[in-house]
Amino acid sequence: MFKIMSGLTLGTALMLSATAGHAALSLSDTRVIINGKSSSSVEVLNNESVRYGMQAWVEGSNGQDPGKALVVTPNFQAIDGKQKIVLRLLSFSEPGQQEQLYYLNVQEIPPKPADNGRSQLSMAVRTKIKVLVRPAALGAQRKNAEEKIEVSRGGQGLVFKNPTPYYFAVTKITAGGKTYSKTPLGTFAPMSTVDMRNISGAGSSVSITYLNDYGGANTAELKVK
Repeated sequence: MFKIMSGLTLGTALMLSATAGHAALSLSDTRVIINGKSSSSVEVLNNESVRYGMQAWVEGSNGQDPGKALVVTPNFQAIDGKQKIVLRLLSFSEPGQQEQLYYLNVQEIPPKPADNGRSQLSMAVRTKIKVLVRPAALGAQRKNAEEKIEVSRGGQGLVFKNPTPYYFAVTKITAGGKTYSKTPLGTFAPMSTVDMRNISGAGSSVSITYLNDYGGANTAELKVK
């Protein structure tokens, strides 16, 4: 986040930061999926009436530069007020056995504030969304793959296992009459196991809510083994 601050107290700066969720630049999608060595695109809209700058880059799941495995173009662009541009994401990854997770970052660059002799603060919001590169051979089996999640009882709760080659975005778990959100299953990696010790009192099944490829919410009932 870029900041230009002059003559502001820390308390004022923190208060304004809390309202910075009103981004000038917004994206047309909440996630991008690329099938194999191909490309996909996402639109960037300038919601303001003045020109904003835009910087875009991609990173791996642990923040590293993916190099030529995934490229976004353009990297820098000026966007006029109420106009939009198209970002293109190109995958050069070799076919693998499971999905690969990346992130697209879009940083807005606000226009220079007019010098009116007053203290000013300029906030620049960065938007970050998931980019999944899916081997072409895995596309046909992806629909409702979340129903294959395995649930078993652990020593102090429930254990969730993802036996598939896909990333899942589970937004909510309902078990034993209680609902749990913001769990580690929000980015449930392929072939991984998550021990949810805080979930207790589950019956013979649990219900999950997850996001599909298009960002819509689906539900699935999973048996507890």
